[in-house]
Amino acid sequence: MKLLDIVAVEDQLGESPIWDGRVGKLFWIDILGERLGSLDVASRQWDTWPTRRRFGSIALTSDPQQLLAATSTGIELVGLRETSIVDLRSLAAPESHMAGNRFNDGKTDRQGRFWAGTMDDADTGQRTGSMYRLDPDGGIACPWGNIGIPNGMCFSPDGRIMYTADSMDSKIWVADYDPASGVPGPRRVLAVVPPPGVPDGSTVDTTGCVWNAEWGAGRVVRYRTDGSVEAVWEVPANNPTCLAFGGPELDLLFITTARVGDDSSAHGGSLLIYDAGVAGVAETPYPLLDSPEATRGPE
Repeated sequence: MKLLDIVAVEDQLGESPIWDGRVGKLFWIDILGERLGSLDVASRQWDTWPTRRRFGSIALTSDPQQLLAATSTGIELVGLRETSIVDLRSLAAPESHMAGNRFNDGKTDRQGRFWAGTMDDADTGQRTGSMYRLDPDGGIACPWGNIGIPNGMCFSPDGRIMYTADSMDSKIWVADYDPASGVPGPRRVLAVVPPPGVPDGSTVDTTGCVWNAEWGAGRVVRYRTDGSVEAVWEVPANNPTCLAFGGPELDLLFITTARVGDDSSAHGGSLLIYDAGVAGVAETPYPLLDSPEATRGPE
């Protein structure tokens, strides 16, 4: 893995990078800064605009001018223009009765269902979070609760394995996943992250290996499917938060980082761009049923 660029976006808590090959841009969020960012990879031109609330994660939709966002108020559809967010429309608010919770990490499965977990926004150590699945027809399910800080959401290239992490207990979890129904099997521990690091966001490459950003340890770890460590790379920020493959060949690795809690590294809050040496897997957009570009769901 070779460092190509450091983009000084100055995020307080950068998160949820996602590549949209249709427009040649990377999107990401700054949770605490309450803003959405975009980077044109060819020109390196970047911009941010206010979200007006905390976004915990974002996902592509079948309409390139709309993103899906898991926020402090629920799961929302975000209408975009070149320089602004023009619309926010609620799709689900399963925890409207829990004022202290917000959504955090989320991602679509290979069929386009959106998965996202919630957490105590004050980060007081309470396990008030739950995991939710938003289906293309708008239905929402809650397969499990008792979550501390949900992170590490990603799926194997064939969509039959689901990975999650809980930063509160420093564990990365794995479960068999039924692509037809969107139902995961029992979870089992893939890896336990030793201190000072805790597992944050994850992604997978075409070989099926899981790449995890380790908050507090300033490194990225690549795990084999059996949980053994294949490689470890130091990065120039103590708190890397999440990563995503992108670029025309999906062989660039984008890493978001945080300034919060990082008083010693020079590039906390920057967006890091690496030559990964291996390609990733394109994320599946959430299919909007009223969009002409909506993809078919599982049969």
